[in-house]
Amino acid sequence: MTRFIRLLRAPTPDDVGVLAIHSERRSYFYVFREIACDIGGRGFAMHRLGLGPLYHVRVGASAECSCECLGFLSRGHCKHIRGLLALVGHRLI
Repeated sequence: MTRFIRLLRAPTPDDVGVLAIHSERRSYFYVFREIACDIGGRGFAMHRLGLGPLYHVRVGASAECSCECLGFLSRGHCKHIRGLLALVGHRLI
């Protein structure tokens, strides 16, 4: 399945950022902010707009990536990590 991410608003020290993860069938919109991460990598809190849950996501080297979503817990990878890694890799956040 092809997915892409779009940064709609970059986070600031005083406000959250907004991003969209698009797939072939749906688009999901999230607010997010960076949070402290003492165990390596960068930590983010992501909340899907609407009735979606709050996820804590950690990105960095492969061994440093984790997410609380069911996709990561069952498969070891997810759209949240891939999306944030793309934004970090392009120095957008």
